Amino acid sequence: MTTGQIVKKARKRKGLTVEQLANMTGLSPGTIHNIEADKTSPRMDNMLAIMRVLDYEILFMKKYKGGYYDE
Repeated sequence: MTTGQIVKKARKRKGLTVEQLANMTGLSPGTIHNIEADKTSPRMDNMLAIMRVLDYEILFMKKYKGGYYDE
């Protein structure tokens, strides 16, 4: 899984829309969309904000063959 796929999956698990996640993180909906679509790589501070809102442990994201997956 790519970073964007993980973010999208975690967001949907929490039952949040892109707009809700954007409001909760202080990011724009366009930024969230671009991250989920893998059009941009999130800065670390943005990724931390997203993962805090989604209650997702970054430590469980492991590099694998050019992408990321979660266990």
